Amino acid sequence: MFTTLISFAVAAVVFGLINFFFGVIGAVVPSLIALIAVFFLISRSLGKKLEHAMKGLQADLMKGQSDKAIITLKNIQSRYGHWQFFLKSTIDGQIGSIYYMKGQFQIAKPFLERAFVRHWVAKAMLALVYYREKKMDKVNEGFRDTTKHVKKAGLLWSLWAYCVWRNGDIQKAISILNQGKNYLGDKDPHLAQNLLSLQNDKKMKMKAYGEQWYQFQLEFSPAQTQARQGRVRFQNR
Repeated sequence: MFTTLISFAVAAVVFGLINFFFGVIGAVVPSLIALIAVFFLISRSLGKKLEHAMKGLQADLMKGQSDKAIITLKNIQSRYGHWQFFLKSTIDGQIGSIYYMKGQFQIAKPFLERAFVRHWVAKAMLALVYYREKKMDKVNEGFRDTTKHVKKAGLLWSLWAYCVWRNGDIQKAISILNQGKNYLGDKDPHLAQNLLSLQNDKKMKMKAYGEQWYQFQLEFSPAQTQARQGRVRFQNR
């Protein structure tokens, strides 16, 4: 946002100065060049700052230091969130996703609500918060809005269908998977297999999506199950 405003301000100054001496026609091209040049320079500088600020973020997440990662993201958002369109909402989506994966769904909710609409993982997590609250109208509204902007994410369509299927509406789940298949063709074999399963009165199976599926906390991976069982055994000692 600030990047765009500064770029236009510089372009306006250049246009005004050249227009004063040489007229409107002579001012157009230099002002456009100034606009593009300033936008590029600020964006490149911002990109380097963000890259430096986010250094180690992925490592913290891999080490399970999610609280440290959230603090890093909040600091980045505070310093740079107003410099570029959608940066603040993108970071909100990342923070909300981390809280969601920690099982802190209500803390995650406001961040996921503010997430950039094309951050489909965050928006799917928001819909799943509503699913846990048994608010199917909000579930369907959330997935419907997200699939308007992101049409070729097979897991997104499958998640929507899964929630609807688990809620008992098999025909609507089939319809959702058909919509997804229309956009994806044969690019998502898991979606196609689940569609075939529902059409033959069988259950949906999401484990084929692997870790992408498990991040949504609707099922636990073998490693997650083992860790949970370990914690229970430790607590019972």
